[in-house]
Amino acid sequence: MTSSPIRTLVAVDHMIDPRTVEVIVDDPKINVVGVVDQEAGVPGTDAARADVMLVVCGAGSQGALEFVSAAVRERSGQPVIVVCAGSPNGFIRDVLASGADDIVLIEDHPTPAPETYFAMHKALARRSSAPADDAHGSFVCVLGPKGGIGKTLTAANLGVSLADAGYSTVMVDLDLQFGDLGLALGLQPERTIYDLATSGGVLDAGKIEAYLTEHPSTAKVLLAPVRPDQAGVITVDFLKDLYEALRATFDFVVVDTPPGFTPEVIATIDAASSICMIGMLDAPSLKNTKLGLETLQLMGYSMDRIRLVLNRADTSVGISHSDVVAVLGRAPDVLIPSQREVVRSINAGEPIVLASKRSEPAKAFRALAELYVSDRTPADTTNSRGRKLLRRG
Repeated sequence: MTSSPIRTLVAVDHMIDPRTVEVIVDDPKINVVGVVDQEAGVPGTDAARADVMLVVCGAGSQGALEFVSAAVRERSGQPVIVVCAGSPNGFIRDVLASGADDIVLIEDHPTPAPETYFAMHKALARRSSAPADDAHGSFVCVLGPKGGIGKTLTAANLGVSLADAGYSTVMVDLDLQFGDLGLALGLQPERTIYDLATSGGVLDAGKIEAYLTEHPSTAKVLLAPVRPDQAGVITVDFLKDLYEALRATFDFVVVDTPPGFTPEVIATIDAASSICMIGMLDAPSLKNTKLGLETLQLMGYSMDRIRLVLNRADTSVGISHSDVVAVLGRAPDVLIPSQREVVRSINAGEPIVLASKRSEPAKAFRALAELYVSDRTPADTTNSRGRKLLRRG
């Protein structure tokens, strides 16, 4: 995305103090091209050219909801961000249902401009990162809001399964401070994402290739920095360019993320064609998984593009599978059983899909890979290099 200020058209309702609006947009990265009264209706695109529509309103404003719906319809392709003052209660769901890209809440004081800018930047990044043509490979973001639930285990075995099935696959370790994908794969970090980010020059496929480590399965891996202090150089803009280049080169991009919704994780979610949400059979994990799914919904992410994986699914901890469905609102797509071979494979640095191919966990991870293969449309069966993909039954 360009570093130029975001051209912003602000629509304000009568409940909002003008001084509040000044605080919301007081940022050199926000260029206000016009301010309109919501009651006057949505201006045409020729009358007010902007990158983003910013709707500032009070909680529960029916007029704001109608304005947002009209803006989404009449200014097609332009993100709409809502800044809401007051206690929103169920208003958030109504705002997102009306078609808004995001909502920023004002509680007891005006929201600082950086939060407004971040919401607009995220919406523009999501729009620009969406798959535009058949030349893009599938992008799987492995996500889980709690640590220690098997995200790295899943990312490693999913990526290796796809590569072993004949698909060109790259894995990215986005746990920038404490990434363990290299350990799970038995790889030494000679060059990492930090080295790539600080190398300078144009970020193209040829350059990225030099910083990838190859796994025996033929999967390529972009490893995490070797020290936590190196994480700060990895920016959202760098990740956007990186993901675009990887999707144009590989059939599958699999990204292992850290816990939480950091800006880097949000940028990865926005770029992904699919989410692999990981949960585990214990109450804290299920609670956080439910919150993670709800957060994705609020971000406007389609639930149809989320695969749900339950790790250690056969452990006897007093939680039944019907309890899982009741908590999460849906059944998991894949159940990963708990076996000692899994821990041994992690300690040995050899994914279980290779170390113990006939084990039940290996079969489950291969079944997960088959789901992502089946998700690819017919147009995806030829990648950007024109090679016909291999399919395994």
